Amino acid sequence: MSKKIRVACVGYTNAWPLTRFLDPELFEVEACVPSVAARRLNQGEADVGLVPVASLFDKGAHWRVAPGWCIGSDGDVDSVLLVGETPLSEWEEVVLDGESRTSVILAQILLRGPLGRADIPVRAVDAGTGAFHAQGRVGAVVIGDAALNLPSRLTTRVDLGRVWKDWTGLPFVFAVWAGRPDLPREAIDGLRTAGERGMPERALAPASERDYLTRAIRYALDDRALMGLRRFVALGQSAGLLGAGDLSLYGPEPVAPRTALPSDLLTRAARGEPLDAASAHALSASAPTGELAAAADEVRWLRAPAREVTWLPAGNLTLDNLEARATALSAKKALAAVLHPGVAEADTLDRAVAAIRTLKGDHGLSTTGIGADDLQGMAIAAGVSPEAALERMVAAGLEGFGGPPTRAGAVLRPTWQAMHRLAGAHGLRGPATLTLGLGETREDRLRHLLALREFQAEELAAGRPGFTALSVWTALTGAPDRDDSAQAWLRTIALARLVLHNVEHLTAWWPSVGLGSAQAALFAGADDLGPALVDEHALAAPGRSFTTDGDEVEHHIRVAGFVPVRRDLDWTTLVRMTAAPEGRYARA
Repeated sequence: MSKKIRVACVGYTNAWPLTRFLDPELFEVEACVPSVAARRLNQGEADVGLVPVASLFDKGAHWRVAPGWCIGSDGDVDSVLLVGETPLSEWEEVVLDGESRTSVILAQILLRGPLGRADIPVRAVDAGTGAFHAQGRVGAVVIGDAALNLPSRLTTRVDLGRVWKDWTGLPFVFAVWAGRPDLPREAIDGLRTAGERGMPERALAPASERDYLTRAIRYALDDRALMGLRRFVALGQSAGLLGAGDLSLYGPEPVAPRTALPSDLLTRAARGEPLDAASAHALSASAPTGELAAAADEVRWLRAPAREVTWLPAGNLTLDNLEARATALSAKKALAAVLHPGVAEADTLDRAVAAIRTLKGDHGLSTTGIGADDLQGMAIAAGVSPEAALERMVAAGLEGFGGPPTRAGAVLRPTWQAMHRLAGAHGLRGPATLTLGLGETREDRLRHLLALREFQAEELAAGRPGFTALSVWTALTGAPDRDDSAQAWLRTIALARLVLHNVEHLTAWWPSVGLGSAQAALFAGADDLGPALVDEHALAAPGRSFTTDGDEVEHHIRVAGFVPVRRDLDWTTLVRMTAAPEGRYARA
């Protein structure tokens, strides 16, 4: 690309996860307030901008929206408020801050709707002056960082994100990436990639910003966000507050036609022959799903000829209410706890150490689940080195490492590799993971698998234990541009079995797609179903439950024609469940 893509974007706190990692070789970035970003885009002074959604309907604005990310909310947003010194019922006027038309239009829609003040006159004021004008019986719309630092005299604070969610049940979208219709695909992909890199970094933000960025702001421009956006557009247009027009997104990248596979490639793959990168790419791009699964199934039987499928009697725990959840796990005769420490605060390391000690000493549960980002985040927040943090957890009884959902490409990050090498030096191992539906392409997933194979080889050659398994997840977002369906999940499992000749086991992480799909995965290369979760506090696709028990998991293994085997963290203790089941899954 001869010229850099000109980017106009806001400099607010909530924007930096989307803008901080924009590639400087590809983008030329200028920070400005939302209204200026929209004006630059409309006047041709920028090629793409992070702009208020209201500006998409300005006269002459023929822009398209880039999929992937937005700035939105799903309840309290904290930074878009109606404020005043007196109660809303006493206001005689509302001034509209000119920084973001979307927020002021939202305020007018809500005043006419659920807030019940259709009678109140409104008046525009200069950008950034809303809080100053909010005096006496005058209220104001205040947005951005100013809304996070209000004077104490403004005692009435109505969160517009919360009012919208309570009224419609939908998220609200304040700003999107929008650009000229012929924006290069490289630029659209670059915007998505920057957001993917920025999302994990929120956990490392200063404590004063971390909660706001991780709780208040919703960044995914998924189906629910688009529903909320379209509802806002319809309401705004019917009230005469938005111009005419339809929402237009950039379409997905054209799918290249499948090329013919070499005639013997699937046969060689089914024999377990190591695949080079070119062969793996050819299978990923062109092999029919059924044939890919059949080849992976052949490899699975070559590696593990016994008709057995393993699962781990374990559940997910957080640091909150840990004792009650650990007691529930013990009552289910669990062997292990998968600990999710959450966003790292200054005391998270201390709490994690205490939790591991409690789980091991009081409940006899092996503890795993801490991952590379967890370790790094806790160490930074506690002001110690990762080595010191891990040593404390190992001394408390930590027995496994890894397992949190990992986006494609994480294995290439030097810090991710360093954390796993450190864990390996302490004799800790566990599953690697790959999660579909976080904005990655199929090629990104394959690169992740190939890089994981290379890293595993390095670890084993260095005498470290490496990974016990790969666990494949899917976010199952339902977004039209995300290839994260149950079929994509099965294809990835099959491809992983063919590529990862040095990773012994393959776990079908079933909760997002159901145990029925997991049965199909057992014929596509998987030989393990991972933890049987007895607590809903884990990561699930929207509207799906992670709650089950060992009886249900074993029932699905049996129905698929396999013998269920209960395992421990390292597959060192295996108990074949050959006895006839009892209870609700007993045979008639």
